[in-house]
Amino acid sequence: MYIPRPAKLLFTIDDGWNKFLEKFGDSVSPWTKLSVERMLACGTCAMGVRRFCCSSPECSHSRFFCQSCKSKACSSCGFKSTEQWTAQQVHILPDCDWQHITFTMPHILWPFFNNNWLLLNALFRAATRAMLRWARKQGVEIGIFCALHTYGRQLNQHPHIHLSVTRGGLDVKHGVWRSLFFKKHAVEEIWRGAVIRLLRHSYELINPGSLPGLGHIRDKKQWNRYLQAQYGRRWKVHFAKKTRGAWRSVKYLGRYLKRPPVSASKLRHYSGGAVVHCYYDHRTQRYQQQTLTQEEMIGR
Repeated sequence: MYIPRPAKLLFTIDDGWNKFLEKFGDSVSPWTKLSVERMLACGTCAMGVRRFCCSSPECSHSRFFCQSCKSKACSSCGFKSTEQWTAQQVHILPDCDWQHITFTMPHILWPFFNNNWLLLNALFRAATRAMLRWARKQGVEIGIFCALHTYGRQLNQHPHIHLSVTRGGLDVKHGVWRSLFFKKHAVEEIWRGAVIRLLRHSYELINPGSLPGLGHIRDKKQWNRYLQAQYGRRWKVHFAKKTRGAWRSVKYLGRYLKRPPVSASKLRHYSGGAVVHCYYDHRTQRYQQQTLTQEEMIGR
């Protein structure tokens, strides 16, 4: 008997995925649609079947295996992909002290990056520029790897960059290893300026006047004035404690890069209706619960 995987239940019960597409299909990217469709077909004949037969000519025994989807939306395939990716990165990255840093921005700026992949990709340059500029002032060449997250623990829109950087590097003049300490205030200031500069130069791409609550922005002058006010807001750049080796950061990022936002275990008992989602709140340092409709959960 075929037993659907837990992650599929959210999309298949009450025909949730097709109903969502009928209502919001125009706003769903082709890549997202393909990922979900592949996930729903994973482990079924729709993905193809392999037949394994006994090598003995006297044995007629054979077994059939449905192929996997290898989609990021699939928690089953994502687990294996995460393990493989983690092993590859740990083998490549140097064994030294690493600093994990999270670059965030005020929530009022989040809508400008919603499904805007040109701006989201540019956030990598904004974050790495902050680190590289500081290191080059010290005459040191550092190592960096980073990942973009477009959602937070509540599965809400929350674009931010996770970056891990070596706590040292090669001396440009002498070619020897030198330890390096990053000043949080200096890095935060460079990051804040880089993001505001990016938005300032993307007026036509964003068209802020068309967004809810921003109808008063009618030209670049008003846009620049608006961004200058956001520059003065509180920007949070979180510095984690330094660790030996990059494997902790790699393992943490791998869970987000190669797996869907919600683990299969959280959907195992879903039987229709509302979804109770449990998440860890950094502000209260406690686990919280939020109740979402099936439509809201699929949308997130």
